[in-house]
Amino acid sequence: MLAESVQVVLFDAVGTVIYPQPSIADAYVDIGSRFIEDLDPDEVLRRFKLVFSRVFSAENAQSPVTESSTVESWRQVVEGTFPEFEDAEGALFQQLWDHFADSRSWGVYDDVAECFTRIRSQGLQIGIASNFDSRLERIVNLDPVLRQAEYVFHSAQLGWNKPAVGFCDGIGKRLGLQPNQIVLVGDRLDNDIQPALAAGWQGIWIDREEVGSAAPVPKGVQRIVTLNELF
Repeated sequence: MLAESVQVVLFDAVGTVIYPQPSIADAYVDIGSRFIEDLDPDEVLRRFKLVFSRVFSAENAQSPVTESSTVESWRQVVEGTFPEFEDAEGALFQQLWDHFADSRSWGVYDDVAECFTRIRSQGLQIGIASNFDSRLERIVNLDPVLRQAEYVFHSAQLGWNKPAVGFCDGIGKRLGLQPNQIVLVGDRLDNDIQPALAAGWQGIWIDREEVGSAAPVPKGVQRIVTLNELF
C-alpha cells in the first residue's frame, strides 16, 4: 500500500487517529447547559454543523491563518451555535476551547498504536498534519501513542488550512523531501486526499464509516477502512 519511495507517513488528526470523547455535539450541549437552560441537542448539532461548514469552508481556506485568527474562527462557531446567549464569546467559549485542548477529551483509535509501531519498524518517520492550532501539540505530546510522531504540523503553524495549496507546500518545505517521499492518510477526500494528490504526494483515504462502500472510489484514490490495511 505504501509506495516504496515514501519516507514520511503523515496522518490527519480528527477522524483519522483521534476522535472526540464525548462527541462534539455532547460536549457543546454539556458545556452550553452550564449557561443556557433547556438546550435541544439536535438543534445544537444542526447549528454547529451549519456554522462550522461556513466558517471553515474551502473558500475561506484560501485566506492565510494564524493562531489568533483560528481562535477568532472558533469564537464565531460558538457564537453561531448559541445565538441565544449574548456572552457566548466569553466564558462559554473559553470553557469549550479549554475542553478541546485537554488530551483527555480525545480518544485514540484502537488501530493507531500497532500502525505506528509497524511504520517505525520499517525505518519510516511519522507526522500528524491537521487543520488545528497549538492545542494539537499538547494533545500529541501527552499521549503515549501519538507522541511517537516525529512531526506535528497544524494550520495555525503553517499559515494555511487544508485544502489550500499552502498547507501541503509548507509541510514539504519543512521536511525537505520530494513529493513522492510523502504520504498523507486522512478521512476526508476533499480536505485530505485531494490536496495531497495535488501536491504530488501519495494519498490514502481511511473510510472508517465505510461511506465509500456504496459508491465507486474516485479514480487514483486508495481506500482503506482500518489502518491495518496500510501493510
